[in-house]
Amino acid sequence: MGIKGYVGHIKLDDQGNVIESKNVENPEEWAEVIKFNVKKGNEEAHELGFGHMNGFAMIGKDYSLTFMKNGAYIVKTKEVDWHELFVKYTYSFSTLIAGLFFTILSILIFIIDVTPLINYIPYFNSITPEPRYYIPIGMLLVGIVLLASSKSKFNYRLE
Repeated sequence: MGIKGYVGHIKLDDQGNVIESKNVENPEEWAEVIKFNVKKGNEEAHELGFGHMNGFAMIGKDYSLTFMKNGAYIVKTKEVDWHELFVKYTYSFSTLIAGLFFTILSILIFIIDVTPLINYIPYFNSITPEPRYYIPIGMLLVGIVLLASSKSKFNYRLE
């Protein structure tokens, strides 16, 4: 797991039964604690006018328990980055594909421009745009910027 301070996790089904556990002793007891807290949290959410509770965090002195999307994560309280725990970054696929397209196209144009064997083949030289190096360099820069910015969208882990 890539979260700082991560100790272990428990995956639960909709009924609260343990599906998977890693680095956790007595996962059934943890599941009972989680089921009780989810039930109590949903009651409080209904009292406040919400439909249901998406997740919770129980913060202790040494270790903390967080629950979201049928999964509980046990983390070290002093080492965990709470923003990283509840938010994950995702890729914007349209930006990623556009960045790959521009990068690959500019590399192909560079190969056509630089390779002397291809320059002697008729009609291949007319494919490359003029000026010979400015356009591929610009396309390469645009492609790299698009590739770098494709990871900028973040989602909450609770959704």
